Amino acid sequence: MLGKQWSFLLKMIQDVSACFSLTINTFLMYLILTKSPKQLGAYKWLMIYISVFEILYSILDVVLVPQHYSHGPTFLVIVGIKDKLFGPAGLTILNSFYWGCFGASMAVFAVHFVYRWLVVSEHSLLETFNGWKIWLWFSIPFWYGLTWVCTGYFLSAPNEATSKFIRDNVKEIFELEFDEYIYLGPYLYEKFDNGTFVVHIVPFIGLGIISATIVSSIIIVLLFGSLCYIRINNIVVTTMNSAKMRNLQRQLFYALVIQTLVPFILMHIPAAIMFAFVFLDIDLGVYSAVVSMTIAIYPAVDPIPTLVIVENYRKTILEYFGCFKKTPLLVTTTVEPTRYPNTLSMINYD
Repeated sequence: MLGKQWSFLLKMIQDVSACFSLTINTFLMYLILTKSPKQLGAYKWLMIYISVFEILYSILDVVLVPQHYSHGPTFLVIVGIKDKLFGPAGLTILNSFYWGCFGASMAVFAVHFVYRWLVVSEHSLLETFNGWKIWLWFSIPFWYGLTWVCTGYFLSAPNEATSKFIRDNVKEIFELEFDEYIYLGPYLYEKFDNGTFVVHIVPFIGLGIISATIVSSIIIVLLFGSLCYIRINNIVVTTMNSAKMRNLQRQLFYALVIQTLVPFILMHIPAAIMFAFVFLDIDLGVYSAVVSMTIAIYPAVDPIPTLVIVENYRKTILEYFGCFKKTPLLVTTTVEPTRYPNTLSMINYD
């Protein structure tokens, strides 16, 4: 399949996924605000935070139509200039924001796992999710994202060596002249005909920084996910309320686990495979577009686990489709029989 055909398929997937993402995330926010159990607490704002983030991610994906591209020891995010609202400078900035969204997505779920553990362990730090302090937690994905923005814009910026290396290959596969697109991406090392090669230090530094953010996010998710799972299983059920609470916490935990697996499978694993091929100097070429496709699908698929697993939301959806009906509350009353006076005793027989 030629590069232009891949581009057409990618554009179609991005448009469909964005429409679905806007619809399903908006619907999920409606359910969170109107159908959430009272015990949910501040977690509903964290779930809304995810939905808003995924909507913005989808919009940015449609605006840019980015294409991931691997060629030898370099991987790029290419954005075509034609028919875009912004010029090359603006598209380069938006491209770096696209990098930032990828980085922020990892921190979003890390914060959620920390919160779930604080809830089930009844930790004193849970108070920091109330009032204005919750914005301190919301800012963590922002700092992760800013790290990726700076890595993309400064440490993986276009340069003469990278442009010379990719120019002919991009033209051959995508039929794009060099002035018809912008790109961001590291050129890790340069090989020469005599067998020697030169390592480009700055891109390696950038790669090291974003790798550190990935590893830190994975450690936080695994650590607090394990602690949360152990704590939920150890909750002692003494009353009906505690049983309901444990059931709700279990639902939210499983929804969060599956919701975290979605970007891990659709984003991080494909990207890691592409990075590995770059290090091994194996040319993926146009097939790198698979990464662009899976990333585009992520915001549309990610809300589904929450809709299916959380009982309140699932029942509401089934009610809408007529598959589930609320059991009417049967109220029984005891009617005392009317007591009439004994008329016979009132008859005067005299």
